[in-house]
Formats: sequence, C-alpha cells, structure tokens
Amino acid sequence: MKKIKNVLVIIGGINFLFFGLFHLTFWHGLNWGNELIKLTEINSNVMQMLNIGIVVFMLALGFIMLFYRKEILNSALGRALLIAFSLFWLARLVGEFAFPGGSIILGVILFLCVLIYLIPAIIIKK
Repeated sequence: MKKIKNVLVIIGGINFLFFGLFHLTFWHGLNWGNELIKLTEINSNVMQMLNIGIVVFMLALGFIMLFYRKEILNSALGRALLIAFSLFWLARLVGEFAFPGGSIILGVILFLCVLIYLIPAIIIKK
C-alpha cells in the first residue's frame, strides 16, 4: 500500500505540472487574443489573471508533491492537502457538466484526477 500511495503522489505531482503547463496554452489554443476582446476589459483581465494564478498554483503544487512526498504521505497536513486537491478536481469535474459543452472524455480524466489524490488520502497508514 505504501508503494501505491507513493506512486499516486508522484503521478499527482506530474498531473499538476502537466495541467499548469496546459493552462499556458490557452492564449494560443483557445484563441484568447480574439475571444477575450469580446468581453469587457475588466472581465478579460480577470480571466487572464485567474488563468495565470492557476498556472502558478498548479506548478507550485506539482513541485511540492514531487519534492515533499514523504511529508505529504506521512502527516495529517499532507492528508488534508490530498483531500483538498481531490475536492479541487471534483469541483472541476462538476463544472465540466454544469456548463454547456461538457466532454465525457474530459469528465473521465477529471474523475481520475479526483482518485489520484483521494486514494492516498484515505488509505490507512500501517
């Protein structure tokens, strides 16, 4: 069980790094240069700043999970963080289907993200 938890925390760290880098592609991949000008200036700025914030947040969490694995796996704070990360991805999963245009494939990926963090949080230390 200890090995499974360790592997899942590593996968969780890589997951955060991947999604952090993925969010950097939004300006080009989602054509934000043309799309965000349809919003008011304040709303456009908020969208971009929230995205920058999520990039920094995810990259930081990815590095923390990879370089502080033992602390994540062996402390009450680490367990609380894993549960919080799982709730983060659960909220994202709910949002995928709460708004028009949700994707079943992305929904499955987000559900797996929930499990990546939830499983090591609930496996009892022996």
